[in-house]
Amino acid sequence: MCKQKPPARLPEEAQTYRPFSAAFPNRISRSRRSNSASGPAPTGQQFPRGVAGFSQTTRYRQGALALLLIGCLLAACAPQEQKIVRFMAMGDVPYHLPEDFVRFERMIGAINAAAPDFSLHVGDIKSGGTPCSDAYFETIKNYFDAFEQPLIYTPGDNEWTDCHREACGGYEPEERLDKLRQLFFAGEQSQGKQPMPLQRQNSWEGFEKFPENARWQQGGVTFGTLHVIGSNNNFKLDSGALNDEFYERELANNFWLEQLFAQAREAQSKGLVLVLHAGLNYQTRDERNGHASFVTILRKEVLDFGKPVLLLYGDRHRFMVDQPLRDSSGRTMTNFTAVQVFGDRDMHAVQVEIDPDNPNLFSIDPFYVAGN
Repeated sequence: MCKQKPPARLPEEAQTYRPFSAAFPNRISRSRRSNSASGPAPTGQQFPRGVAGFSQTTRYRQGALALLLIGCLLAACAPQEQKIVRFMAMGDVPYHLPEDFVRFERMIGAINAAAPDFSLHVGDIKSGGTPCSDAYFETIKNYFDAFEQPLIYTPGDNEWTDCHREACGGYEPEERLDKLRQLFFAGEQSQGKQPMPLQRQNSWEGFEKFPENARWQQGGVTFGTLHVIGSNNNFKLDSGALNDEFYERELANNFWLEQLFAQAREAQSKGLVLVLHAGLNYQTRDERNGHASFVTILRKEVLDFGKPVLLLYGDRHRFMVDQPLRDSSGRTMTNFTAVQVFGDRDMHAVQVEIDPDNPNLFSIDPFYVAGN
């Protein structure tokens, strides 16, 4: 049985429906004459009656009504035309201050004019050598809220792991991470003038510290952000490092990655979009690799999922489309595509379209901002 709800208004066929009497006027008029006569109907024109007063005209009208209802049900159950979803992705901007503020404003204006369904910032809202101050974070928050459509942000490394540097203000990195969480991820919605609702990981017991990891559905596709960053994912290799922050966040990210694939299967999504900052290190046998466990799970889930998976990331500041995952025999896993966004001096965006009629589901194009 079709599960779609009937339309709020009648389909076009119903709106232009001609009454049975209009289609067969002679037949109906004979019926009316026979039933209105005082005597019995002439031989050969006697109509059967089941209930007193139930005329053949009534039968015709009820039959027409039944056909109309069937038409409405068929229209409701017919495959609906699916809207193409279009969104923008950017990251690693603004870096060079104060001149990049003007360029960032130009980028926001160009994206607003293009009116995508939403936009993504994949992390690094500053360079590794600019202040990590509250005032700067507030400035970026105000810029994010200048996007006309929803803006979804996931942190990079520059806005917290690098904040211990003197040029950045000599902050404690985890204190800066707490500030980011309070400012950008306190609510159950995105940034932007028209924020969209998000489901955040901190609603899961045991992961209350991780509101930055979020998920949502749009255009029959599951989306999710993951706090996986550059700088080896903050996995320190010196012998005295405790890496408590890394291990805790690694556990949260790995759990969330599995949840995103599970959600995509449950929702029968056409595909999955993953959003994070790091240019992943795919060498899973390297024990020094802060991305190893994440990539191991990613490879398994992509293989099991079988449908298109798109990874959007930043970190290295060059627009690039690649298919870096390999299966156990060394063959390219063709349902996985990684897209690195522009960044640093190249303040442009990447435009992605989701089209159910596209066998690859995703179309990827650079979105150049004039003057940048």
